[in-house]
Amino acid sequence: MRMRVFIGAALLCAMATGAWASGTLISEQGSRAAAQAGAFTARADDVTAVFFNPAGLAFQKGSQFAFNLTYINADVKYESPTLGSHTDNAKNFFLPAVYYSTPLSDRVTFGIMANAPFNLATDWSDNFPGRFVSRHAKIVTTDVRLALAFKLDDYNALAIGLDYYDSKLNLIRAVNTSALSTAVNPNGIPLPIPPYFVPYYQYSEGSVDTWLRDQAYGWNISYMYKMKPWSFGLYYHSKASFDYKGHASFETSPKIGSLSKYFPGEEASLSLDSVPAEAKMGFAYTGDPLEVEFDVSWTQWSSWGRSMAHFSQQTPAVQDEEFVFDWNDTWCYRLGFNYKVNPNYSIYWGVLFDQAPVPDSTRTPVLPDQDRWSVQFGTGYHNARWSFDWYAMYLKFKEASASNPLTAYDYNGLPPLPAPLPPYPRKFNILPDGVYKGTAYLFGMQFGYKW
Repeated sequence: MRMRVFIGAALLCAMATGAWASGTLISEQGSRAAAQAGAFTARADDVTAVFFNPAGLAFQKGSQFAFNLTYINADVKYESPTLGSHTDNAKNFFLPAVYYSTPLSDRVTFGIMANAPFNLATDWSDNFPGRFVSRHAKIVTTDVRLALAFKLDDYNALAIGLDYYDSKLNLIRAVNTSALSTAVNPNGIPLPIPPYFVPYYQYSEGSVDTWLRDQAYGWNISYMYKMKPWSFGLYYHSKASFDYKGHASFETSPKIGSLSKYFPGEEASLSLDSVPAEAKMGFAYTGDPLEVEFDVSWTQWSSWGRSMAHFSQQTPAVQDEEFVFDWNDTWCYRLGFNYKVNPNYSIYWGVLFDQAPVPDSTRTPVLPDQDRWSVQFGTGYHNARWSFDWYAMYLKFKEASASNPLTAYDYNGLPPLPAPLPPYPRKFNILPDGVYKGTAYLFGMQFGYKW
């Protein structure tokens, strides 16, 4: 008997997170920018430029510090006419970020930040029909960035930077062990009753809990042109490749008896370009009292192609696996506004449309992603030293189909019975129909200080 327990899929799926992100990316890392739909590449005129466009630091005066906190409340559901409604219980997240910049000379400015642009989770119930793909998934990727901005002249600036990423992954998923349960239960009172020499089917289920971690480096380059009232910005950051290593542990059913030895604690590893490359371009008009900016960004999610998961111990139940995600590159369009009521007080608003990288053919409960749009609103108060900005954001996702070959059935590995015996159930529906639906609310606040 040979039963495949797809731990590799568990490991790889742990990279993905909640449906309210674009892939696994959360771009709302500064409240003033987020209130304007993230359309900030061409202006980047506060210290959060370290994240949005470091070249903007070259046009700023003095030293700055800012702390930003984003709160995410999501409502994601799977709704099926046959399997009912199931809610993602991962609803509340807090994402902190800190920024600092200081001039090194009249022409050079240094900036540093620490934030978590890849930081979300999904958490389905124990009886969720898609639990064999994922019941719980979480990713926490911290980005520490160092940047140098060079003011080339009164109108042009260029910046280069280095990113250090620390990424931790966790996934819990169910494992169908019915084939092994059948192997150790050849006697008793089967239903239906086969001849004595035929093992009978007895359903059993276990779980696998995987933890992985790795560090990686990336780089970024950006440019800004400013000639009032117009400005133009370009930004690019490289992909970052991770060689994850960690541990997979199992909880098995008593029904598989001594065959639980096929599920030892496993050292596991895989390689993946977890942080995709991204390019952004923005155009802005800075009038008085109205500022307007339009940004377009491209993300290379197609780097999520194939990945091989390796395991330290090979057993009939645990083997290396290759998986194909086939994600697509995406585009995002942002339009933001800043209306200056007076020299100290501003009102912000904006809209965006963001494509999802996950095609229908590879969508899973780990990342039931789909195209999204949002509206946002906020205000800000700024004086010579202090600043405070806040925003509220509403995200709406297009309904996403749950019917695809990856999650249609769970194959339990049971052998066929000889005719004319009734067949055992060799597969059962995981997500045969239905859709994923989602909305999310984001709230953020940012405190800044200049000297």
